[in-house]
Amino acid sequence: MVAGLDPHIQRDTERWFLHRGIPHFIDRYNAAEDVFTRALPVLSLAFMAEFVAAADTEWDWWHNLLAMAGGFVLLVGMYSAFNILRGRRPLQRPNDVGTPELIAFVTIPALLPLIIGGRWRTAMLTVVVNIVVLIVVYVILLYGLIPTARWALSHMFRQLGGVGRLMARSLPLVLVFSMFIFLNAEIWQVAADFTGTYFGISVGVLLGIASVFVLFRLPREVDSLRRFRSWEEVASQLSDAPLEPEDCEGLEGKPDPPSLTRADWLNVGMVWWFSQLVQVLLVGAVIAAFYILFGVFTVREATILQWTENGSVSGWDISGTDLTVTWELVTVAGFIGAFSALQFAISAVTDETYREEFLGELVHDVREAFAVRAVYLARLGVTVSR
Repeated sequence: MVAGLDPHIQRDTERWFLHRGIPHFIDRYNAAEDVFTRALPVLSLAFMAEFVAAADTEWDWWHNLLAMAGGFVLLVGMYSAFNILRGRRPLQRPNDVGTPELIAFVTIPALLPLIIGGRWRTAMLTVVVNIVVLIVVYVILLYGLIPTARWALSHMFRQLGGVGRLMARSLPLVLVFSMFIFLNAEIWQVAADFTGTYFGISVGVLLGIASVFVLFRLPREVDSLRRFRSWEEVASQLSDAPLEPEDCEGLEGKPDPPSLTRADWLNVGMVWWFSQLVQVLLVGAVIAAFYILFGVFTVREATILQWTENGSVSGWDISGTDLTVTWELVTVAGFIGAFSALQFAISAVTDETYREEFLGELVHDVREAFAVRAVYLARLGVTVSR
Protein backbone atom coordinates (compact mmCIF):
# COMPACT_ATOMS: atom_id res chain seq x y z
CA MET A 1 0.00 0.00 0.00
CA VAL A 2 1.50 3.34 -1.08
CA ALA A 3 1.51 5.97 1.64
CA GLY A 4 -0.45 9.12 0.91
CA LEU A 5 0.86 12.64 0.66
CA ASP A 6 1.22 14.83 3.72
CA PRO A 7 -1.24 17.78 3.40
CA HIS A 8 1.51 20.33 4.08
CA ILE A 9 3.77 18.81 1.42
CA GLN A 10 0.82 18.64 -0.96
CA ARG A 11 0.11 22.34 -0.44
CA ASP A 12 3.77 23.25 -0.90
CA THR A 13 3.99 21.12 -4.03
CA GLU A 14 0.91 22.73 -5.55
CA ARG A 15 2.30 26.17 -4.71
CA TRP A 16 5.55 25.07 -6.40
CA PHE A 17 3.57 24.18 -9.53
CA LEU A 18 1.96 27.63 -9.47
CA HIS A 19 5.30 29.40 -9.15
CA ARG A 20 6.64 27.41 -12.10
CA GLY A 21 3.72 28.54 -14.26
CA ILE A 22 2.17 25.05 -14.57
CA PRO A 23 -0.99 25.19 -12.43
CA HIS A 24 -2.61 22.46 -14.55
CA PHE A 25 -0.28 19.91 -12.95
CA ILE A 26 -2.38 20.35 -9.79
CA ASP A 27 -4.88 17.53 -9.36
CA ARG A 28 -8.50 18.63 -10.00
CA TYR A 29 -7.45 22.15 -10.90
CA ASN A 30 -10.58 24.17 -11.70
CA ALA A 31 -11.60 27.75 -12.34
CA ALA A 32 -14.00 28.21 -9.42
CA GLU A 33 -11.56 27.22 -6.68
CA ASP A 34 -8.17 27.97 -8.25
CA VAL A 35 -8.59 30.84 -10.75
CA PHE A 36 -11.22 33.38 -9.77
CA THR A 37 -10.57 32.88 -6.05
CA ARG A 38 -6.96 33.98 -6.56
CA ALA A 39 -8.25 36.86 -8.70
CA LEU A 40 -10.61 38.09 -5.99
CA PRO A 41 -8.35 41.01 -4.84
CA VAL A 42 -7.92 42.20 -8.44
CA LEU A 43 -11.63 41.93 -9.17
CA SER A 44 -12.51 43.77 -5.95
CA LEU A 45 -10.10 46.59 -6.86
CA ALA A 46 -11.61 46.84 -10.35
CA PHE A 47 -15.07 46.81 -8.78
CA MET A 48 -14.25 49.78 -6.55
CA ALA A 49 -12.45 51.65 -9.36
CA GLU A 50 -15.60 51.48 -11.46
CA PHE A 51 -17.62 52.98 -8.63
CA VAL A 52 -15.17 55.88 -8.47
CA ALA A 53 -15.22 56.29 -12.26
CA ALA A 54 -19.02 56.43 -12.21
CA ALA A 55 -18.98 59.84 -10.49
CA ASP A 56 -21.12 62.45 -12.25
CA THR A 57 -19.16 65.67 -12.96
CA GLU A 58 -22.41 67.66 -12.88
CA TRP A 59 -23.05 66.70 -9.26
CA ASP A 60 -21.60 68.33 -6.17
CA TRP A 61 -18.67 66.52 -4.59
CA TRP A 62 -20.72 65.50 -1.60
CA HIS A 63 -23.42 63.97 -3.80
CA ASN A 64 -20.77 61.87 -5.52
CA LEU A 65 -19.23 61.00 -2.18
CA LEU A 66 -22.57 59.78 -0.88
CA ALA A 67 -23.11 57.75 -4.07
CA MET A 68 -19.67 56.15 -3.75
CA ALA A 69 -20.26 55.43 -0.07
CA GLY A 70 -23.52 53.79 -1.07
CA GLY A 71 -21.63 51.77 -3.66
CA PHE A 72 -19.13 50.62 -1.05
CA VAL A 73 -21.94 49.61 1.28
CA LEU A 74 -23.55 47.74 -1.62
CA LEU A 75 -20.28 45.94 -2.35
CA VAL A 76 -19.82 44.87 1.28
CA GLY A 77 -23.49 43.92 1.53
CA MET A 78 -23.40 41.76 -1.58
CA TYR A 79 -20.12 40.18 -0.47
CA SER A 80 -21.63 39.32 2.92
CA ALA A 81 -24.87 38.08 1.36
CA PHE A 82 -23.08 35.64 -0.92
CA ASN A 83 -21.00 34.37 2.00
CA ILE A 84 -24.08 33.86 4.20
CA LEU A 85 -25.91 32.01 1.40
CA ARG A 86 -22.91 29.70 1.06
CA GLY A 87 -22.73 29.06 4.81
CA ARG A 88 -19.69 31.22 5.50
CA ARG A 89 -19.06 34.12 7.86
CA PRO A 90 -20.19 37.49 6.38
CA LEU A 91 -16.69 38.88 5.73
CA GLN A 92 -14.87 35.58 5.26
CA ARG A 93 -12.74 35.27 2.13
CA PRO A 94 -14.50 32.67 -0.06
CA ASN A 95 -12.75 29.44 -1.00
CA ASP A 96 -14.46 29.42 -4.37
CA VAL A 97 -15.98 32.03 -6.67
CA GLY A 98 -18.89 30.78 -8.74
CA THR A 99 -21.34 32.03 -11.33
CA PRO A 100 -23.44 34.21 -8.95
CA GLU A 101 -20.39 36.18 -7.81
CA LEU A 102 -19.21 36.67 -11.39
CA ILE A 103 -22.63 37.88 -12.50
CA ALA A 104 -22.62 40.33 -9.61
CA PHE A 105 -19.17 41.60 -10.62
CA VAL A 106 -20.38 42.22 -14.18
CA THR A 107 -23.74 43.81 -13.40
CA ILE A 108 -23.58 45.64 -10.07
CA PRO A 109 -21.03 48.32 -11.10
CA ALA A 110 -23.27 49.09 -14.08
CA LEU A 111 -26.10 50.05 -11.72
CA LEU A 112 -24.31 53.12 -10.35
CA PRO A 113 -24.28 55.11 -13.65
CA LEU A 114 -28.01 54.39 -13.89
CA ILE A 115 -28.65 55.49 -10.32
CA ILE A 116 -26.53 58.64 -10.55
CA GLY A 117 -27.60 59.95 -13.94
CA GLY A 118 -29.55 57.38 -15.90
CA ARG A 119 -26.59 56.84 -18.24
CA TRP A 120 -27.55 53.70 -20.13
CA ARG A 121 -24.61 53.85 -22.54
CA THR A 122 -22.11 54.04 -19.66
CA ALA A 123 -23.85 51.16 -17.92
CA MET A 124 -23.66 48.95 -21.03
CA LEU A 125 -19.99 49.88 -21.55
CA THR A 126 -19.28 48.92 -17.93
CA VAL A 127 -20.85 45.49 -18.50
CA VAL A 128 -18.74 44.93 -21.63
CA VAL A 129 -15.54 46.06 -19.90
CA ASN A 130 -16.20 43.76 -16.95
CA ILE A 131 -16.75 40.77 -19.24
CA VAL A 132 -13.45 41.52 -20.99
CA VAL A 133 -11.71 41.85 -17.60
CA LEU A 134 -13.04 38.45 -16.53
CA ILE A 135 -11.86 36.81 -19.76
CA VAL A 136 -8.38 38.33 -19.51
CA VAL A 137 -8.00 37.47 -15.81
CA TYR A 138 -9.30 33.94 -16.48
CA VAL A 139 -6.76 33.25 -19.26
CA ILE A 140 -3.84 34.79 -17.33
CA LEU A 141 -4.51 32.82 -14.16
CA LEU A 142 -5.76 29.62 -15.76
CA TYR A 143 -2.51 29.11 -17.65
CA GLY A 144 -0.21 30.81 -15.15
CA LEU A 145 1.02 33.41 -17.64
CA ILE A 146 2.50 35.71 -15.01
CA PRO A 147 4.58 33.03 -13.21
CA THR A 148 5.51 31.58 -16.62
CA ALA A 149 6.86 34.96 -17.73
CA ARG A 150 8.64 35.46 -14.40
CA TRP A 151 10.23 32.01 -14.61
CA ALA A 152 11.35 32.52 -18.22
CA LEU A 153 12.76 35.97 -17.47
CA SER A 154 14.68 34.55 -14.50
CA HIS A 155 16.30 32.13 -16.97
CA MET A 156 17.21 35.06 -19.18
CA PHE A 157 18.72 37.08 -16.33
CA ARG A 158 20.79 34.09 -15.24
CA GLN A 159 22.06 33.81 -18.80
CA LEU A 160 23.00 37.49 -18.90
CA GLY A 161 25.85 36.65 -16.57
CA GLY A 162 27.24 34.43 -19.31
CA VAL A 163 26.52 36.78 -22.19
CA GLY A 164 30.18 36.59 -23.28
CA ARG A 165 29.86 32.84 -23.70
CA LEU A 166 26.59 33.36 -25.51
CA MET A 167 28.24 35.74 -27.99
CA ALA A 168 31.20 33.42 -28.45
CA ARG A 169 28.83 30.59 -29.37
CA SER A 170 26.29 32.62 -31.31
CA LEU A 171 28.49 34.86 -33.44
CA PRO A 172 30.19 32.05 -35.40
CA LEU A 173 26.73 30.97 -36.53
CA VAL A 174 26.22 34.21 -38.40
CA LEU A 175 29.65 35.73 -39.04
CA VAL A 176 30.22 33.58 -42.12
CA PHE A 177 27.38 35.24 -43.98
CA SER A 178 26.25 38.23 -41.93
CA MET A 179 29.50 40.14 -42.09
CA PHE A 180 29.32 40.14 -45.89
CA ILE A 181 25.68 41.21 -45.71
CA PHE A 182 26.50 43.94 -43.21
CA LEU A 183 29.20 45.41 -45.45
CA ASN A 184 27.06 45.15 -48.59
CA ALA A 185 25.66 48.33 -50.14
CA GLU A 186 22.36 46.71 -51.16
CA ILE A 187 21.28 45.94 -47.60
CA TRP A 188 21.97 49.54 -46.63
CA GLN A 189 19.89 50.78 -49.55
CA VAL A 190 17.02 48.60 -48.36
CA ALA A 191 17.51 49.90 -44.82
CA ALA A 192 17.39 53.51 -46.03
CA ASP A 193 13.88 52.90 -47.39
CA PHE A 194 12.61 51.28 -44.19
CA THR A 195 10.03 53.15 -42.16
CA GLY A 196 9.56 52.20 -38.54
CA THR A 197 6.39 50.25 -39.37
CA TYR A 198 7.89 48.20 -42.20
CA PHE A 199 11.02 47.53 -40.17
CA GLY A 200 8.90 46.22 -37.29
CA ILE A 201 6.90 44.00 -39.67
CA SER A 202 10.07 42.55 -41.23
CA VAL A 203 11.65 41.76 -37.88
CA GLY A 204 8.34 40.39 -36.60
CA VAL A 205 8.07 37.99 -39.55
CA LEU A 206 11.54 36.58 -38.87
CA LEU A 207 10.84 36.17 -35.17
CA GLY A 208 7.47 34.62 -36.01
CA ILE A 209 9.19 31.99 -38.14
CA ALA A 210 11.57 31.32 -35.23
CA SER A 211 8.54 30.76 -32.99
CA VAL A 212 7.14 28.26 -35.49
CA PHE A 213 10.37 26.26 -35.38
CA VAL A 214 10.20 26.20 -31.57
CA LEU A 215 6.58 25.02 -31.71
CA PHE A 216 7.42 22.44 -34.38
CA ARG A 217 9.54 20.43 -31.93
CA LEU A 218 7.31 21.03 -28.93
CA PRO A 219 5.23 17.78 -29.04
CA ARG A 220 8.36 15.66 -29.35
CA GLU A 221 10.09 17.52 -26.51
CA VAL A 222 7.15 17.25 -24.12
CA ASP A 223 6.60 13.57 -24.91
CA SER A 224 10.24 12.70 -24.22
CA LEU A 225 10.53 14.80 -21.07
CA ARG A 226 7.46 13.31 -19.38
CA ARG A 227 8.59 9.68 -19.69
CA PHE A 228 10.73 7.90 -17.07
CA ARG A 229 12.10 4.37 -17.06
CA SER A 230 12.03 3.88 -13.29
CA TRP A 231 11.25 5.59 -10.01
CA GLU A 232 15.00 5.80 -9.38
CA GLU A 233 15.25 8.02 -12.45
CA VAL A 234 12.36 10.10 -11.16
CA ALA A 235 14.09 10.49 -7.77
CA SER A 236 17.29 11.67 -9.48
CA GLN A 237 15.38 14.59 -11.05
CA LEU A 238 14.08 15.99 -7.75
CA SER A 239 16.36 18.84 -6.73
CA ASP A 240 14.62 22.01 -5.52
CA ALA A 241 11.03 20.75 -5.25
CA PRO A 242 9.14 20.20 -1.97
CA LEU A 243 9.10 16.47 -2.74
CA GLU A 244 12.31 14.61 -1.90
CA PRO A 245 13.87 11.48 -3.47
CA GLU A 246 12.73 9.62 -0.33
CA ASP A 247 9.13 10.24 -1.43
CA CYS A 248 9.71 7.77 -4.28
CA GLU A 249 10.31 4.93 -1.83
CA GLY A 250 7.54 2.35 -1.89
CA LEU A 251 6.48 3.24 -5.43
CA GLU A 252 6.73 0.17 -7.63
CA GLY A 253 6.56 -0.54 -11.31
CA LYS A 254 7.22 1.85 -14.16
CA PRO A 255 6.23 5.48 -13.55
CA ASP A 256 3.03 5.90 -15.51
CA PRO A 257 1.21 9.08 -14.44
CA PRO A 258 -2.09 10.05 -16.07
CA SER A 259 -1.90 11.25 -19.65
CA LEU A 260 -1.72 14.98 -20.24
CA THR A 261 -5.01 16.60 -21.07
CA ARG A 262 -5.25 19.23 -23.78
CA ALA A 263 -5.09 21.97 -21.13
CA ASP A 264 -2.01 20.31 -19.56
CA TRP A 265 -0.29 20.19 -22.95
CA LEU A 266 -1.11 23.83 -23.60
CA ASN A 267 0.11 24.85 -20.15
CA VAL A 268 3.49 23.12 -20.26
CA GLY A 269 3.84 23.99 -23.95
CA MET A 270 3.47 27.69 -23.18
CA VAL A 271 6.16 27.39 -20.50
CA TRP A 272 8.56 25.71 -22.96
CA TRP A 273 7.73 28.02 -25.86
CA PHE A 274 7.95 31.25 -23.89
CA SER A 275 11.17 30.27 -22.10
CA GLN A 276 12.89 29.31 -25.35
CA LEU A 277 11.54 32.36 -27.17
CA VAL A 278 13.03 34.65 -24.50
CA GLN A 279 16.39 32.98 -25.08
CA VAL A 280 16.06 33.39 -28.86
CA LEU A 281 15.25 37.07 -28.42
CA LEU A 282 18.30 37.48 -26.18
CA VAL A 283 20.53 36.02 -28.87
CA GLY A 284 19.03 38.36 -31.47
CA ALA A 285 19.48 41.37 -29.18
CA VAL A 286 23.13 40.45 -28.50
CA ILE A 287 23.88 40.11 -32.24
CA ALA A 288 22.09 43.37 -33.07
CA ALA A 289 23.97 45.21 -30.30
CA PHE A 290 27.27 43.81 -31.58
CA TYR A 291 26.64 45.07 -35.11
CA ILE A 292 25.50 48.49 -33.89
CA LEU A 293 28.74 48.84 -31.93
CA PHE A 294 30.79 47.46 -34.81
CA GLY A 295 29.05 49.69 -37.34
CA VAL A 296 29.56 52.88 -35.33
CA PHE A 297 33.31 52.52 -35.81
CA THR A 298 33.47 50.92 -39.27
CA VAL A 299 30.62 52.41 -41.31
CA ARG A 300 30.81 56.18 -41.09
CA GLU A 301 28.30 58.71 -42.30
CA ALA A 302 30.13 59.40 -45.58
CA THR A 303 30.09 55.69 -46.44
CA ILE A 304 26.38 55.44 -45.68
CA LEU A 305 25.67 58.41 -47.95
CA GLN A 306 27.63 56.76 -50.75
CA TRP A 307 25.95 53.38 -50.31
CA THR A 308 22.41 54.67 -49.95
CA GLU A 309 22.73 57.54 -52.44
CA ASN A 310 20.68 59.68 -50.08
CA GLY A 311 21.28 63.35 -49.52
CA SER A 312 21.43 62.90 -45.76
CA VAL A 313 21.13 60.37 -42.98
CA SER A 314 19.19 60.53 -39.73
CA GLY A 315 20.65 59.42 -36.45
CA TRP A 316 21.78 60.23 -32.97
CA ASP A 317 25.18 61.71 -32.07
CA ILE A 318 27.14 60.08 -29.27
CA SER A 319 27.84 62.89 -26.84
CA GLY A 320 31.44 64.14 -26.82
CA THR A 321 32.52 62.21 -29.94
CA ASP A 322 32.18 62.44 -33.70
CA LEU A 323 30.47 59.05 -33.79
CA THR A 324 26.85 58.70 -34.92
CA VAL A 325 24.30 55.93 -34.52
CA THR A 326 22.21 56.23 -37.68
CA TRP A 327 18.73 54.90 -38.38
CA GLU A 328 20.17 52.90 -41.27
CA LEU A 329 22.68 51.26 -38.94
CA VAL A 330 19.96 50.37 -36.44
CA THR A 331 17.75 48.79 -39.12
CA VAL A 332 20.59 46.79 -40.69
CA ALA A 333 21.78 45.56 -37.28
CA GLY A 334 18.21 44.81 -36.18
CA PHE A 335 17.49 42.85 -39.35
CA ILE A 336 20.69 40.78 -38.96
CA GLY A 337 19.89 40.26 -35.27
CA ALA A 338 16.42 38.95 -36.12
CA PHE A 339 17.83 36.67 -38.82
CA SER A 340 20.45 35.42 -36.35
CA ALA A 341 17.70 34.69 -33.82
CA LEU A 342 15.92 32.64 -36.47
CA GLN A 343 19.09 30.71 -37.27
CA PHE A 344 19.75 30.13 -33.57
CA ALA A 345 16.21 28.78 -33.10
CA ILE A 346 16.70 26.36 -36.00
CA SER A 347 20.08 25.23 -34.65
CA ALA A 348 18.67 24.71 -31.14
CA VAL A 349 15.90 22.53 -32.61
CA THR A 350 18.02 20.47 -35.02
CA ASP A 351 21.51 20.39 -33.46
CA GLU A 352 21.85 18.30 -30.28
CA THR A 353 25.08 20.09 -29.31
CA TYR A 354 23.44 23.49 -29.25
CA ARG A 355 20.34 22.05 -27.60
CA GLU A 356 22.41 20.58 -24.77
CA GLU A 357 24.39 23.78 -24.19
CA PHE A 358 21.67 26.41 -24.54
CA LEU A 359 18.57 24.48 -23.48
CA GLY A 360 20.10 22.20 -20.85
CA GLU A 361 18.81 24.19 -17.88
CA LEU A 362 15.34 24.55 -19.38
CA VAL A 363 15.21 20.82 -20.17
CA HIS A 364 16.22 20.01 -16.59
CA ASP A 365 13.58 22.30 -15.07
CA VAL A 366 10.73 20.99 -17.24
CA ARG A 367 11.77 17.37 -16.69
CA GLU A 368 11.91 18.01 -12.95
CA ALA A 369 8.37 19.37 -13.11
CA PHE A 370 7.23 16.13 -14.77
CA ALA A 371 9.09 14.10 -12.12
CA VAL A 372 7.38 16.04 -9.33
CA ARG A 373 4.02 15.52 -11.06
CA ALA A 374 4.64 11.76 -11.28
CA VAL A 375 5.39 11.41 -7.55
CA TYR A 376 2.66 13.87 -6.54
CA LEU A 377 -0.07 12.03 -8.46
CA ALA A 378 1.20 8.60 -7.43
CA ARG A 379 1.08 9.58 -3.76
CA LEU A 380 -2.41 10.96 -4.23
CA GLY A 381 -3.48 7.70 -5.85
CA VAL A 382 -4.28 9.29 -9.22
CA THR A 383 -3.44 6.52 -11.67
CA VAL A 384 -6.04 6.77 -14.39
CA SER A 385 -6.24 9.14 -17.33
CA ARG A 386 -8.09 12.34 -16.65
